[in-house]
Amino acid sequence: MQRTISMLVADDSHFIQQILTEAGRASNLQLRVSSTDNGRDCLTLLSGGNIDLAFIDVHMPELNGTEAFWAARKQGIQTFVTLMSNPPSTKAVEMARKLKAYEFLFKPFKPEDAIAIMHTFDRITSPTRVLIVDDSLTVRQIVQKVVKGSMFNCDIAEAADGETALALCRCSEFDVIFLDCNMPGLSGVETMKRLTAMDPLPRVVMISSERNPVTERAAMAFGARAFLHKPFDSADVDRVMHGLYGLRCPTFSVKSDEPDFDVAIEGSTIRLAHKITGHIFEYLWFERPPHLRNAVVHPASACGLAATHFAQVAERAALLQLNENHLLLAA
Repeated sequence: MQRTISMLVADDSHFIQQILTEAGRASNLQLRVSSTDNGRDCLTLLSGGNIDLAFIDVHMPELNGTEAFWAARKQGIQTFVTLMSNPPSTKAVEMARKLKAYEFLFKPFKPEDAIAIMHTFDRITSPTRVLIVDDSLTVRQIVQKVVKGSMFNCDIAEAADGETALALCRCSEFDVIFLDCNMPGLSGVETMKRLTAMDPLPRVVMISSERNPVTERAAMAFGARAFLHKPFDSADVDRVMHGLYGLRCPTFSVKSDEPDFDVAIEGSTIRLAHKITGHIFEYLWFERPPHLRNAVVHPASACGLAATHFAQVAERAALLQLNENHLLLAA
């Protein structure tokens, strides 16, 4: 039975609330969504202790999102938080890092970005069975501590050699195996070869204190999914685990992936000029949906990039600007 995830959307933009709510529906996850348009209520909801996942805008009335998040962290609340902002703010990003937010989204963002974060939360918090294989007890203890320090919910077992690891894999299923390359008896590569005969084949991460390109290529050729060099830390484990499950790694970059526009609103017309290409997008805007109608595009003659490439982004930027100017009817 699919578990229910409690998600909070805290943003004074009803347009952003709608985007994230619809993204939640599109995620196919079992979500229970609550929303607020101010920071004080955001803190109250977080303090209740039953919010699993939250998208919090930095700029909100009464109490800004960063202050609400900081106050919740001081109370020991460990909600999986993504902060949001427009425009990009280096200071806000640095604060997000300090407060251990998962990600920082810059508006306008794509619904797919939010959906990816929702699926990442679901995978990270689901149990992950991990086997650590290394002939050194000390190394196994260190790797176990590092893996436990990652953001993934790991249930860890250990094996001191390849034969023991194979025996454990025959009677139990492991999601991820951290396998040492250089072990006496059955080497890591030989163990990897035998693991390939198992179904399902676990995700194997080879680990080694040596940098031997030949060994690395051999391990990858026999089915290893990644390679980590000792010593590695929890951030390295997080990066590799994201890759193993096809999850997008958080970037915390102040550079937005969306093109920038100069926006002008004149009466019932909103006009956006793409700063890089010079393409101009014009719409008639209406208070009620559909908010943008009668689109007209004026391509820049000297630009080799087609204006259609930026059309959807222009529409999102136009809707965001209209919403921030409180020109749209609240949903």
